[in-house]
This record gives sequence, structure tokens and C-alpha cells, in this order.
Amino acid sequence: MSSKSDNPLNMISDPFSGDTFVLPVTECTSERKLFFKRMNEIQSLLYVTKLSFDVCKKNYGENIIPKRPTKEKTSMRLAINGGNPIFLPAFKIIEITSNGIDILTRQAFIMFYGSFETYLYQLFEKSFPLIEVTENILDKSRDILMLKKWDGKFCKMNEVFDIGYKANDLVCRFNNFEMDFEGKRHKNPLHFLDELAQIRHRIVHASSILENDKLIFIDMKIFHGFFGFFFLLTDYIDSLFTKKFGYDRKKINPAEA
Repeated sequence: MSSKSDNPLNMISDPFSGDTFVLPVTECTSERKLFFKRMNEIQSLLYVTKLSFDVCKKNYGENIIPKRPTKEKTSMRLAINGGNPIFLPAFKIIEITSNGIDILTRQAFIMFYGSFETYLYQLFEKSFPLIEVTENILDKSRDILMLKKWDGKFCKMNEVFDIGYKANDLVCRFNNFEMDFEGKRHKNPLHFLDELAQIRHRIVHASSILENDKLIFIDMKIFHGFFGFFFLLTDYIDSLFTKKFGYDRKKINPAEA
């Protein structure tokens, strides 16, 4: 995911070294603020775990395993607080700290996607009573989001809440933001969401297999781009619901949500 302009998200210099960029202050409903909070938690988990893997790999590879009589074949006992240990050969620890991040990035991908759907569910839950719908809200929300394509979901959302959604307006929001996954580029953000939905489906329901028994690979580097994509998309949705229902939007720093 990349940009056609130098700064499509109006990002600002980071507060530390100043040689990278962070998202700017933005207006948020409470639901969008919670969305950013979840995204921050997921991304923090991803980076801290990668750091932990690297430290663990270095420690076992340089300090622990070389001192064992049978080196990589040594049987290791790993226990957590409260017991319940596991036993595995030492080489498995190196293998997991090397390749385990691929498992984690696939799960983080699912969580990113799921966090966006949670944001929509929370907006629906808040908005249904304002159109005099007070029963079976979860089922009615699910009816909107269970449609196969995201264009249909947005059209259904507009039909139910009359929020003034226009496909061209949404596409224009992403004019300067290039969306691609595995080399496949999209001009329409909802088509891009459809692509992400297919990847999520294969991770969840096909044991992460893409094709020919090849596992789906999610590069850690793409998560910043995903965050930017959902930053734009949730801002658009937030503005529609706020205009329709008069929700309060407060300026927040996404990193501090």
C-alpha cells in the first residue's frame, strides 16, 4: 500500500527522531476512538512480540543451546506461571522464534479486519434506537454485514440508516491513496476491502493456505498501510453518521486513543 502524493493522510513528523511520520490529530466519535485503541493494541502486540522473538532467539542461539551436550537436539522444558509445561527439542525454539512471526502477522491481519467490523457494529448499535429500532439489534446489524460484497454492505447500511452514502464520494476520498495487495491494485476502497475479506476467509477457514499448499504471507511492513487505509475509511463513515445523527466528535491523537 503506497501513496501517489507525498502525504495523502496529512501525517506529521514523529515526536522522537522526526525522520518518520505519524497520523495527525483527527475528529472521532467514541466508536472511532475505540477503534484506534484496538488497532494500537494489536500493532503494539505485533511489534513487542517480534522484539521478544529476536531477543529469545539470540539468547537461546548464542548462550543456552551451545552449552547443552546435545546442542539443538536437547529436550527443553518450557513452563509458564501456574505450571502446564511443554517439552520440545531446542531447535524448535529457534524455529518458532524465526517463523512464528508469520503466524502472528496472519492473526494480526484477522484482528485488524475484525476491529473494523466491530467499529461498524458499535455504530449500528448506537444508531438503531435513533431510527426507532430497539429489538434484535445484533441480528439486524449482522444482516447488514453478512452480505457478500462490501459495496452491498454499504448500500444496505445506507438503506437502513439513510446516511447519504455515495460510492463516488468514497472513491474520491482515496484518490491519492494507492491500494494494493500482493501486486493487485484497486481504485475503489470497497473492492480492496473485498480482497482483504478473501484473505481473512482463507486464514480463518482454510488454515491460512492460499493455493498449492502455500501459506499466506503477511509482511509486517503492510500494517502501517492498513492503519492508514482504515484511518481514511473510518473518517468517512464517522462523518456520515455524525451528519445524520448529530454525534459528538472530539479531536484526538490516534496514538493516544
